Amino acid sequence: MYNKIIEILNKAVVKNIKVYDMKNLTPFYDYTIIGSVNTSRQGASAINYVKKEAENLNFKIRSFSSSSETTWFLIDLNDIVVHLFVGDERYRYNLDGMYGDSPILSIE
Repeated sequence: MYNKIIEILNKAVVKNIKVYDMKNLTPFYDYTIIGSVNTSRQGASAINYVKKEAENLNFKIRSFSSSSETTWFLIDLNDIVVHLFVGDERYRYNLDGMYGDSPILSIE
């Protein structure tokens, strides 16, 4: 299931993608995907592309943020939550560190 989202993110040129298995940590979603982009414009474009492609695959979209004026983008696909960060913002918020004890799933 998350592999389809990874394919979409790769097409959107998202880098350093990590998938965390959240099933044992929260009842609200199964996976967290974190990735990096170079600019806010690229982040907004990537989230809009994920939204469009996820809709085509019949994923339920709870919410998303794609303002080109931010450095943290999010799309909630019900069982999968995707976070994209611009530059060093990923290290500032350190979600990777917070989810570090969760299993990291391989990206094919």
